[in-house]
This record gives sequence, structure tokens and C-alpha cells, in this order.
Amino acid sequence: MRILLLSDIHANWTALQAVLNAEAAFDACLVLGDLVEFGPEPHEVVQWVRQNATAAVRGNHDHSVAEFMKPQRDDTPWHQLRNQMRYVQWQKLTAMDLHYLRNLPLRKELKLDSLQFQLIHASPRDPLNEYLDDDPAVWNRRAGDVQGDFLCVGHTHRPLILQLKQIQLINPGSVGQQKEGGFFAAYAIIENGVPELKTVAYPAAELLEAFRRAGASAKTIQLAERIYEHGFTMED
Repeated sequence: MRILLLSDIHANWTALQAVLNAEAAFDACLVLGDLVEFGPEPHEVVQWVRQNATAAVRGNHDHSVAEFMKPQRDDTPWHQLRNQMRYVQWQKLTAMDLHYLRNLPLRKELKLDSLQFQLIHASPRDPLNEYLDDDPAVWNRRAGDVQGDFLCVGHTHRPLILQLKQIQLINPGSVGQQKEGGFFAAYAIIENGVPELKTVAYPAAELLEAFRRAGASAKTIQLAERIYEHGFTMED
């Protein structure tokens, strides 16, 4: 069985299409949250996930957008882009999209091909917001009594595979926004129980054109280009 594992797409339909072109054949797709925010095409992303994902969980940005939470901080370029694009999310997302995001579970447990999966966006202790580094000792404490074959998480935008005491941890990284920068999507494939971290490039010009079509200002597009190309430091 070939399972496609996606996280943190962040309304980057251009990046998601690159993944789908590279991985046309898969038997199941698991999505670990943060479908929206930052990027220019949230509707296209949510629509695809709603129609094609085997299972998905809610991320912190899905929650903020779906609950119409007004952004507060604007003291970093990363926050500024989020704030400027959140209003675009609300303009582009349909009532059905918002309902879908609002009702995504915080946790999901499922079995695929005799493998037990635990899906969470951030961590077992705090499914939406806790930001953990790559320390196995920390993850062993957080995983606690979580049972199964794979604990699948996102949130950090850092691809990771760790063998914990009771379960294997996998973070596929971010499809839509690389923390260290770069116009490529990160994701994972689990084939016959073996996980593999993968990347695929996508055209920067197409993403920036999507920002223009979404009505982003020239200043916002310039900010987006800088963040997508060179990365960001805010951990959220």
C-alpha cells in the first residue's frame, strides 16, 4: 500500500499540484493540518483535500481562519504576511470550505493495511499549538502512551523520522512553505510500511502570479517572495 502524507499546505495550490504530479499513484492520502493561511489559493487546496483525503486533522491556522480570529502580532515579516493574507483567505473560502475546516478533528486514529496511524497536527499534549524540536527524549515524553505504528505530525515545517520507544514518529515537512526557504514542496510516502521523506520543486513564477490573481498588493507579493525564497524564523 502506498500512502501519501501531507502537511502544512498553507493555501499553496501550486506546490500541492507539483506533489500530485510527482505522486500520481497512491492508495491513501493523510493530511496533517494547516491547509490554509499565507498562500493565495485556499479554496483550491481545501476543495482537493475534502474530495481526496482519506483522513485529515485540523491545524492551528485552519482553526484561526475558520473561527474568524483577528490576527494580532505584526512584528515580524512572517506575521505581516499572515495578517495581510488572512483577509484573502476569508474572501476566497466558501461557506462549505469554512465548515469543513471548522469540523476537522484535532486527532484521528485509523488503520490502513494493518498499520495503525495516529494523526495530530502539533503534539499529543497540544494538538494545535505546541512546537517541539527534533529531540527524541522530548518526543518520547510527549508520545506517552500513544499506541500504533505511526504517529504522524506536522506544524514545525521540518521533515523528520524518529523511532520512539513505542511508535515511529514521522513529520513530512511542509508542502507549502519551507522554513529554510526554497520553492519546493516537502512530503512523505509510506510504502508497504516504510516511510520516505521526499521533495519536489515548483515554479516560483506560478505562485507569485497566484498572489497577484488573489488581489495581493505589490508590497505583499514582494514580502511573500522574500519569505518563500529565503525562509522564516517564527515558530508557530
